[in-house]
Amino acid sequence: MPDDKNKVKRIEKREEYWNKNYANYWINRVDEANSEDISSSKIIKDDTKTSKNAIYSDAISLLDITKTDKVIEIGVGFGRSLPELCQAALHVTALDISAPMITLAKDRTKEKNISFYVSPSEEMPFDSNVFDVAVCFASFDAMYQTEALIEINRICKKGARVLITGKNDNYFDNDNLAMEAEIGARKKGHPNYFTDVRKLLNNINKFGFRIDIQKFYLKRGDFGLADVQTKMTSKFYEFLIVLCKVSQCSVGADFLISSDVSKTYNRNFSRS
Repeated sequence: MPDDKNKVKRIEKREEYWNKNYANYWINRVDEANSEDISSSKIIKDDTKTSKNAIYSDAISLLDITKTDKVIEIGVGFGRSLPELCQAALHVTALDISAPMITLAKDRTKEKNISFYVSPSEEMPFDSNVFDVAVCFASFDAMYQTEALIEINRICKKGARVLITGKNDNYFDNDNLAMEAEIGARKKGHPNYFTDVRKLLNNINKFGFRIDIQKFYLKRGDFGLADVQTKMTSKFYEFLIVLCKVSQCSVGADFLISSDVSKTYNRNFSRS
C-alpha cells in the first residue's frame, strides 16, 4: 500500500491528466457514437466508436432506480447520464476527480435534485452507508480499483446496487484494436487499469458484495454493439457487473485486483 505522500502524488498526476482538454474530447466521442452516419471512430483513426447513449441507458436500467433512491455517479465526466438519473431518483450526487469536468457537468445539467463534488473515488467526502445506488460506468479503469471498491462499499447502504464496467486484464491475442488502444493509452500517459475480473469475482464476498448481474464482451467494440456473453470465458475484453452490498468490506488496499499492463501485452511483448 502506498504511503500518504505517494498517494497524493498519484492522485495529483491523474487529476492533472483529466484536466487537460478531456471534457471536450469526450463530448466529441459521445456525439460521434450517437451518430448513425459513421461506423467507426474518426477521432481515433481505425478505432471503434465509444458507447452511445442507448447503451448507457440500458446499463442504468439494470439498477431499477426508484424515486426514493439516493444515487451517486462516480467518475461522472461531463454528465451525460445526469438528466436520466435525476428523473429516476430522489437525489443524485455527481463526483469526478476533474474540476473542469464537474464545471461542464454543472453547466449542462438543468435538474435541481443534484449535488456536485470534485474528489478522487478512493477517498470520497461522504459519511458511511449513505447511498442506495452507485454508478461507475466507463470510469473504473481509471481508478485505483481496490481502494475505490473499498470506498464504494463504505459509502453505500446495505442492499445498495452498484454498477461497474471496465476492461479485463486478459483479452484475446488477436484483438488488435484492444492492443493498439492499450499501447496508445500508455504512450499518452492515460490512467488505464485492467481488472483481473476472475480474481475480483471469485473474491467479491470479501469486498462485501454479491453478484446480481454479470456480462462479458469478447472483443473491443462489442460493448458498443451490445454483443454480450453471460458466461465468463478465459479471455474477453470488457465486463459489466451489477453488485449488491451485503456486508462491510474485509480486504485491505494491498489486495490487488488490477494492473496498468494487461496479461495479453505481457504475453506478446517482454518488458526486458
